[in-house]
Amino acid sequence: MEKKQGSIDTEFKLLIIELIIIFAFVPVLVWVSMITDDGIIQSIIVSCESIMMGILFIIAHFKMNCKKDKNYKKCTGVIVKLPIGRSGLRYPIISYEVDGKVYTVQSRVGHRGIAVFFFKGKKVKVYYDESNPAVAYTKEYISLIIGCLIILAGSMGISGVFYRVFLMPK
Repeated sequence: MEKKQGSIDTEFKLLIIELIIIFAFVPVLVWVSMITDDGIIQSIIVSCESIMMGILFIIAHFKMNCKKDKNYKKCTGVIVKLPIGRSGLRYPIISYEVDGKVYTVQSRVGHRGIAVFFFKGKKVKVYYDESNPAVAYTKEYISLIIGCLIILAGSMGISGVFYRVFLMPK
């Protein structure tokens, strides 16, 4: 008896949880803004919410990449082409070799700008399925980068509140 695959992957469940957290704090922000005038509490709430959202982005990144790593082996590939996709982004085609046979995979991460032309010939890590080397992927770091930037923004907000409350001359 086969189990049915859920229609929503774990990564998307985490993103939905993030949105629920954000929308759950909206009434709290409205209520707090009605009873206070200085905006410090609202800043703390928004900053903490940003840090939580950043952490969830980072968790989503590791969940997406670590579950794949268990069944895949790593090899080195070379970017051979940079075709333009529908959105104007270039999605690199990477060539890699397993047991003397050459395979190609197209990255799901698109790039734009003049720097893209320096990608051709660049070596990248490719993860392929041992049982079927034609099935492969390259790692995506965009959710990790976004998570770190959101945490940085939240930390800056908290440090701004700390400055206003404790260090700002009165």
